[in-house]
Amino acid sequence: MTDFSITAFRTAIKSGSRPNLFRIDVTVPTGIPSLANYTTLVRSAALPSATIGTIELPMNGGRRFKIGGDRVFSEWTSTVLNDENYLLRSSLEAWQNDMVFTNYEVNNSLGNRSAAASGLYGTVLIYQLDETGASVPNGSYRLVNCWPSDISAIDLSYDTTDAVEDFTVTWTYDYYENGFGTENKITAIAKAT
Repeated sequence: MTDFSITAFRTAIKSGSRPNLFRIDVTVPTGIPSLANYTTLVRSAALPSATIGTIELPMNGGRRFKIGGDRVFSEWTSTVLNDENYLLRSSLEAWQNDMVFTNYEVNNSLGNRSAAASGLYGTVLIYQLDETGASVPNGSYRLVNCWPSDISAIDLSYDTTDAVEDFTVTWTYDYYENGFGTENKITAIAKAT
């Protein structure tokens, strides 16, 4: 029997997870300028999503039996405030330049690859924080082998006088690791990298 009392509800929800209590850490490949300010300047994000495809198998009598197919990890997007010197945006663009190995001037497919870069992919850690600002125990996601696939335009206008520029960054990644409700291996991995 389910307890529908106020006490049971308060015990279950405690203070509730708050959407404005989060932290994002980005680890970049060697040779790419640091994204240390990402943690400070990220304005909004979301916890990542995934979809499991469906395979329908026909059965006798025209009925269909459904089983799970491939798991697809959706791209992840965050909105970032633009610093006055464009340092964060420039770092993201440098990472994109290394991803495509392109030298636009001579159209050489390996011309722009940084000699110092080791690897192409990074890691994004998304932490849920409690009301004191501490990481919720086991409350994190880790995006594995990620890179910024889209850096949005920044709208400029003489009409906008009381706002700070922002832009969205779309991240492509192979898969995520969910640290909620499990032993927090993600934090241990983050400290080791």
